[in-house]
Amino acid sequence: MTKTDETRAALNELSPDECIRLLGDQSVGRLAVAFPGEPPTVVPVNYLIEGDVIVFRSDLGQKLTRLRQQPVAFELDHIDYVHRTGWSVLVQGVAYEATHFETDHLALHPWAEGEKSHWVRIVPSSITGRRLVLPEWPRSSRGYL
Repeated sequence: MTKTDETRAALNELSPDECIRLLGDQSVGRLAVAFPGEPPTVVPVNYLIEGDVIVFRSDLGQKLTRLRQQPVAFELDHIDYVHRTGWSVLVQGVAYEATHFETDHLALHPWAEGEKSHWVRIVPSSITGRRLVLPEWPRSSRGYL
């Protein structure tokens, strides 16, 4: 291993449970939706997590129309620019417009203007994540850092 390789951060896979915990600690992520043959549209949404299901609110528009027709992706990350570390979680699945019965007990207030009267649930088919971690530095017997 070269000195450069020894000082690079490692990319570790996160368990689905750790990914869900990280999703629960945040409140804004990015939703990716697309029509067949078109590039995806990626938009930020404020959300909450219920079990392993992501819930957000939306107005009528492209985002709601597109998610009704195709699988979706939801991405969340955290970057520490100083230490060059961080993590990323990717949820892939199917989104659908939820009923009042499914959402009446939830307290989710939209950040953006608009009524946002449509509640959307993303049911994951896949939850993956990775964490970029710094390598362990060998201890010096001389007491230097």
